[in-house]
Amino acid sequence: MEQEKLVSARAGVFGSSRSLVDVYREYIGSGPYADSTRYQYEASLRLHIEPYFRHRTIGSLKPKDLRGWLAWMVEECGYARSTVVNRYGILRGVLGYAVANSYLVRDPSRGWSTSRHYSRRGRRKMVRLPTLAEVVAIAEHLPAPYQLLVWLMAGCGLRIGEASAVCLQQIDFVSGMLFVDRQITQDAAASAVGRRGRLGAAGQGRAHRIRHLKWRAPGEGRLVPLPGKVAAKVREHIRRHGTLRVAAGPNRMPGDYLFANIGRTNILMYALVHRLWTAARKAAGVSRKITPLWLRHFFASAGLAKGVPVTDMAVWLGHSDPRTTYQTYAHVLPDAPERLRSVMDDVLSLKTHLVLPLQFEALHETGSPC
Repeated sequence: MEQEKLVSARAGVFGSSRSLVDVYREYIGSGPYADSTRYQYEASLRLHIEPYFRHRTIGSLKPKDLRGWLAWMVEECGYARSTVVNRYGILRGVLGYAVANSYLVRDPSRGWSTSRHYSRRGRRKMVRLPTLAEVVAIAEHLPAPYQLLVWLMAGCGLRIGEASAVCLQQIDFVSGMLFVDRQITQDAAASAVGRRGRLGAAGQGRAHRIRHLKWRAPGEGRLVPLPGKVAAKVREHIRRHGTLRVAAGPNRMPGDYLFANIGRTNILMYALVHRLWTAARKAAGVSRKITPLWLRHFFASAGLAKGVPVTDMAVWLGHSDPRTTYQTYAHVLPDAPERLRSVMDDVLSLKTHLVLPLQFEALHETGSPC
């Protein structure tokens, strides 16, 4: 036993002389991370770890060094506190990995907590919504082949990457449903090669690709109701602009895609969407810096304000936990208690006809006394 402790201590001393940057790189390469996650970790290493810690050994880190790093990101780099908390979480993972592999005897991030200044607990974010007039104005000032993007986001709650990747095979006009199972991302592997040569070198952006939704297995996705107004716009878009046929291949999922680059030779890229969006907003005279994400907030808030259940909206938004939906959009549900009181008053006073089954099967939770 004493011999094992001695070997472990020696390993810790040896490992602690390694630089934080080297251990961070090893951590990135050690796990089966999604490419987008790996890209985020590499970006954090390049932008947040290397400039501050440089050649510091991992064994020399103290809690005060981590506090100084947090303050540096906020005060010197101007990062939002949410970004700081996220990057701190990644670093804690690296330090935990170092302890598990005997590079460290003790994790310097343990035994002390970040102040409320940086804590996730109780942190609230500002959710901004566009007006319908602003949505319409921006759509009208986009080039015709890209106007449908606005309505897929505002009418179906899609993220910009999901809207850009919609293809005919996902749409069921008969049932009025849209199957969301893919997205366009800028996280293709560094070995990807495009028309102009190698893409995705560190620090120079990444190649675009079409991939399955993050954390979803191939073939998995979510069904989203397709409003009649949006379905009509989809049909009109196809009649006027056609689709882009994409074959299966590296960084590609096959399908007939609704959107393409300007020359209709490749998939839609983020840079083009950003440039067209900014130009359309300014041309429409919209002074607020509305982003595409606001349209997703518009979709969720409109549905919840009109009585759509939070649980249903969570599924259509792709939230794994309905509490996320409720906590984000609780501002549009101030009259929920009053609505329930009104419904129950009508039921109990026989003002509304209620037909319920006498029994039904339900999932029984373990330990629940129902």
